[in-house]
Amino acid sequence: MNLKAGIKPDQTETFGTLVFMGLARERMYYDREKGERTDKLESRIYNLGSSIQQGQIEVTLPDYIDLKEYDFMSEVELVHPRITARAQVNGTFANIIYTIVAEDIKPLGQKGFDKKPQENKEPVGAGADKK
Repeated sequence: MNLKAGIKPDQTETFGTLVFMGLARERMYYDREKGERTDKLESRIYNLGSSIQQGQIEVTLPDYIDLKEYDFMSEVELVHPRITARAQVNGTFANIIYTIVAEDIKPLGQKGFDKKPQENKEPVGAGADKK
């Protein structure tokens, strides 16, 4: 089975109630040619508390999402979460590492990515009295 896009979980069944616990760390890009870490941000990893998982989970957000600073233990929800898996080889056996990736974290009940309705504005100069 090939799951390149990851697994899309049902949030309430998989995580239950999620509470914000803060920023865990920032992941920076690694320059493999030079063999050193760069100053360019790759992603941010946040700690959330999950009632179904009965503990803390780590959620990775992409670099283009602004830093999240919600109140400690405030209820949040994930925007389009997915679970990916990778194998990490240790000698003659391997461990599977699951990663939760989301597009965003928002306070519970807040509508995300809504654009403000545009007012009907006349073009500049339209309707102006011309003498």
